[in-house]
Amino acid sequence: MEGQPRRNRINRDGLDVMISESTAAAHSPVEAGQISGPAALADFWDISPAQRRKVLLEAILEGHARHYQHNRAYRDTVSARGVGPSASIAELPRLLRPTAQTFKSYIDLLGTPFPQDKPEAFLAWAADQISIELPRQRFQQFRQRYASLEALLQDFERIYADYGLEVSTSSGTSGRSTIMIRDQDSIQRTVESFYLSFQRYLGRLADHRAIFIMPGDTRIAMARMVGFSVKRVGIPPERTHFTIPFPAYPDQVRVRAGRTFRSGWRGYVERRWMNPFMNWMNEKYVTPRATHLTVELLERSEAEGERVLLFGGLAQLHDVALHFQRSGRALRLAPGSLLGTGGGFKELYAYTPEQILTDLEAAIQIVDGQPVPFRDVYGMAEGNWAAMQCSQGNYHIPPWIYAAVLDEDDRLQETPDSTGLLAFFDPFGGGSLFPAFFKSADRVRLVNGTCLEHPDYACPCGESGAYIVQGTIRRVDLLDEAGCAAQV
Repeated sequence: MEGQPRRNRINRDGLDVMISESTAAAHSPVEAGQISGPAALADFWDISPAQRRKVLLEAILEGHARHYQHNRAYRDTVSARGVGPSASIAELPRLLRPTAQTFKSYIDLLGTPFPQDKPEAFLAWAADQISIELPRQRFQQFRQRYASLEALLQDFERIYADYGLEVSTSSGTSGRSTIMIRDQDSIQRTVESFYLSFQRYLGRLADHRAIFIMPGDTRIAMARMVGFSVKRVGIPPERTHFTIPFPAYPDQVRVRAGRTFRSGWRGYVERRWMNPFMNWMNEKYVTPRATHLTVELLERSEAEGERVLLFGGLAQLHDVALHFQRSGRALRLAPGSLLGTGGGFKELYAYTPEQILTDLEAAIQIVDGQPVPFRDVYGMAEGNWAAMQCSQGNYHIPPWIYAAVLDEDDRLQETPDSTGLLAFFDPFGGGSLFPAFFKSADRVRLVNGTCLEHPDYACPCGESGAYIVQGTIRRVDLLDEAGCAAQV
């Protein structure tokens, strides 16, 4: 049909897979210098679980070999575990690095959580984390010290602009930033991963007005990916709104969190003046202003009969619900509207999630009086993917992710219904800059993991593949070790 991408059939090791030609051109792992396999992430929904498992396992081992050769930090880690350049399937658990530590490891190397104090040592750490060779002679173009982490990261992006590198961070309340470097290929793959999951589990959103209770100017990984993905979905800029009126740079997040301060007089100023002032500003101006702008946009959409995607932290969404409660009315939005959240709580809050959801159902409704559907998103700064909550409340892991849980001895469990620490391998959507093989700090109940699909364990929503059961995600390390989109 004219205007539709042609679809070719490829055969790889006996696996017959349909490939979209137009998508293959844009996302071919071979063309990007990566491992071979299905060229479009969306094609993973079209192949059988057995085929998917075979392709993913081969890709993981091929990816290991390439990153072992080019990524010093990864090679040092897995070599210390006895893994060489060629790994076996039995060695998969040894390829996993901890999300809570991998991209915070600069702290141990530098002896400080402030890379701006030791730029050259930080740059050496950063160069070791990625699977390309950065010209180290450019280190001389950096200053000896920087006033802020943001200033250092901006210089890094500028001096290596020809590599197309961008730096994102977590938003953990410890103030000890997870720092990840991505290139344009990695970013585009992450955007595609988010986009496909949005489309499959949340529906087509191109005709919605998108309202995000987030800062538009930030390095926080989740906020950046949401913004990029909305563009990919097709929502135009004039219908996309970020309602937090201030930027959220790493140092601002750190100081406001009140957990990690500089030494000496700078730390004294941060602790005694900046932290109280920022929290006062957040309570008295930032949150009220964001709530006011969000309500204004919602009421405009209500009047014009527009579909709305409203996304924010639970506490932020609750502020909006309380506004309508105080006004004595419920907002009535067009059918197809959607509420979304991600990250849970990172601060003390007077209401439970159940209370918040009850208030949202009463305050934000469809025109027929039914509550606007609500979906949570599970993800992490180190991941290039997100698990969207379905209508049954479960979190569906994209099929291009090889997901498993680990038992107490760090062995992959392959029973159809297992509980343990979530581990994931992302050899296709993860891009080529670092191996996206991670052991998370989340204890979950995972169904149909490792692509060993059992129909009797399928989600009641009808979607196949691996999913995390609603209500089973439990952080097992310190709360401040993980990123969260709700903390800005």
